Amino acid sequence: MDIEDFDGPIPTVFSDSTVAAVVNFTIGEDPELSGFKIVFSDDEDEDVSMYGGYNKFYIFLYAYRILIGRFPELEPHMIYATFASDEYNDAEYSNIADQYAWFYKVADTVEEDLDEPINADMQKWEYFWLKLLTAQGKSEDEIIRDAWFGKGRLYHLSCADDFPTAKPFASFPPGQDNTMTTSFSKLPYDVLDYLCITYLSIWETSSLLCLNRSLRAALLPFIDTFAQKAIARRHPYWLPIVAPCLRGDKEQLRWEEMWAASEDAVPWAPYARECGMSPNMRNRERIWGMAERFRDLVKQQGWLDGRTSV
Repeated sequence: MDIEDFDGPIPTVFSDSTVAAVVNFTIGEDPELSGFKIVFSDDEDEDVSMYGGYNKFYIFLYAYRILIGRFPELEPHMIYATFASDEYNDAEYSNIADQYAWFYKVADTVEEDLDEPINADMQKWEYFWLKLLTAQGKSEDEIIRDAWFGKGRLYHLSCADDFPTAKPFASFPPGQDNTMTTSFSKLPYDVLDYLCITYLSIWETSSLLCLNRSLRAALLPFIDTFAQKAIARRHPYWLPIVAPCLRGDKEQLRWEEMWAASEDAVPWAPYARECGMSPNMRNRERIWGMAERFRDLVKQQGWLDGRTSV
């Protein structure tokens, strides 16, 4: 495979003939120099590398799938031109797009606000993580959560196409007494459906199962249906997406494989609960929103108004 054309000068005209998307590369032997090598090749001996970052922009494949899966009208030259424009603000989108993108810079802060290290041999970012991971007065669980979902923001580096699995909620054992009734449990299905989908979150609806036996017995047969509707309406990023690119159906294939062994349909309510705790799905939600903002930025550049090059 000849990659030399990709190491040429920055194109003066951005069009579908000067910009291409190469989606079969992974980190190579020199990641500190933005070194990448080809994967998914039919030739097992092939090891082609490309270096430098001045005429390239690197995007995680799962993020690229979400971007063009949601907005297939975006073409590679439009994406490249928008990345290269003055209007693109990396801090809003990824915060680690420079060539030397040390991953601990993903934290929710900027270098100018960091404290000076107590050790002259330590960098500011290293000192930030040392303080976060050795915080006094916090439990180990609190520190880990702060690193992943708090100031550390490590969930930004989670694999956003790795969906969690879940098992159905347990039903009552045969003969279990659930005769106590409540006004809520007496409501007809259509009313329950309307209330749960319109006014309650997935977690609030699921928590109703714990209030009493009668309510659990009334809601349990429908809880997955309520959750499925809520996911489609409020959390579409928890569902697989198919994109018009190489391996663009990976999410759908993985999804089908995940639930192939399930005797029943997808347990939507337990699945939603797992998604709410998953760093992968937290990152996926972030990228889902970034994709929409990026598409708006492409539109502002005029690319979606019939322009073919610039």
